Amino acid sequence: MRGFQTFNPHLNDFNSTIYYSSSVEEVEFALQKLQEVSLTFSNSTAIQRSQLLKEISIELSTNKQVIQSFYCNESGLSKERFETEFSRTLHQLASFSNFLEYEWEKLEIFTNTFENSPSLRRKKVAIGPVLVMGSSNFPLAYSTIGGDSVASLAAGCPVVVKAHPMHVGTSLEVANCVFRAISKLELNEGIFQHLIDDGLEIAKQLINDTRIKAVGFTGSIKGGRALMDLASARKSPIPVFAEMGSANPVVFLEHGFEDKMEYFTTIFAQAVCMDAGQFCTKPGLIFIPKTIKGDELTSFLIQKVLNQSAFYMLHPNIKNNFERLKKERASISPNSFYESTKILHDMQGRQAVLEIDSDFFLKHVQLQEEVFGPFTLIIRYFEFEDLENCLLSLDGQLTGSLIADRTQNLHFDKIVDLLASKVGRLILNGIPTGVRVDQAMNHGGPYPASSDSRFTAVGTQSIYRFLRNVTFQDFDLVF
Repeated sequence: MRGFQTFNPHLNDFNSTIYYSSSVEEVEFALQKLQEVSLTFSNSTAIQRSQLLKEISIELSTNKQVIQSFYCNESGLSKERFETEFSRTLHQLASFSNFLEYEWEKLEIFTNTFENSPSLRRKKVAIGPVLVMGSSNFPLAYSTIGGDSVASLAAGCPVVVKAHPMHVGTSLEVANCVFRAISKLELNEGIFQHLIDDGLEIAKQLINDTRIKAVGFTGSIKGGRALMDLASARKSPIPVFAEMGSANPVVFLEHGFEDKMEYFTTIFAQAVCMDAGQFCTKPGLIFIPKTIKGDELTSFLIQKVLNQSAFYMLHPNIKNNFERLKKERASISPNSFYESTKILHDMQGRQAVLEIDSDFFLKHVQLQEEVFGPFTLIIRYFEFEDLENCLLSLDGQLTGSLIADRTQNLHFDKIVDLLASKVGRLILNGIPTGVRVDQAMNHGGPYPASSDSRFTAVGTQSIYRFLRNVTFQDFDLVF
């Protein structure tokens, strides 16, 4: 068996525990368990599934301190960040529990309005066993019992989690909470399975197995695209619900920021650098007009980004990739590349900004690529047409932010329509970080922000990814 260790960014060294990748036999055992329980779990009541989510929440709360220890040691993230993410994880469980108790029955539609015509009853049924891939930057909220797993279980889909190799210890502790909750309620253990791998072999084996009916993934475009290609190449293709890369454009229009320059530069500098910029909604492209006030805004923003506190990055691989992308951008335009000169710990991310004009941006398509870390690109535009051309050139994004006074800008509505065609969430006069778990939240967007822009990865509406419709004709007496 192949052994590996997680990494402690604070110590700049590997943690002592050795983990071993799951064997081929363990993978097959998990798949058998999923298949055995699939129909039974699909037919469970909404109240039963709601109770499971509540029991998982109780187990997590009981074991909070142990989970925190693993979380901080394996991610470099702070105790304050843990508290935020832990609370979010509990909130997700509570939200879906409430949805099952008060909204589930509303999903069923019954019609019998025409004389001598059949009665029709459309129900939502579970899509089947779901593979959930743990996310590197959210060891709780997007991993073992994060949004994908909770939505799947709420839908009545058994789940197999492939733990992210960067935080296996955290994943195992959370998985044990789920196992205990299942045991306490005397449910079938096949509802939830947990596997370990430091590579992609197990993920490939799972995706290629006909017993897996859908995949949930949060990560890079490269990783998401690889999963999508594997899933579509199957004899019976399955959906991959992937939330991938995004540069999250921010547009400053004239007459929208001049009297709030201190406020906007502060909140956007923080959004770029908080937790070393390791958020999928970090503002990575900031469009600022080439005016006297725009020059002032740009100067203030650069200074504030470079003066932000440095944070630990999640793993050497992530930090090395960040440094590589920074060097590439510095080489493209060295005279307008700015980087913090503070003395930092080896694993802390050094903040940086590149300032270019709109023509330069349009000529260098690679600058659209997300830089995962505390870096942002400032694009200066002269005319509205320059801004419009830049926005039209963008790929799909998770978010777009507009800083403007709608009463004083003739182009306001046009920019709103343009951005809305590119993003899954549009923010007015605010920052894109902080994705609230809410029924109205949409966390997704046109490819490559996500694999299917019709769905959200956050909030109770994300349950629809793991449900399909079945219409029962003339079964009304049975129901």
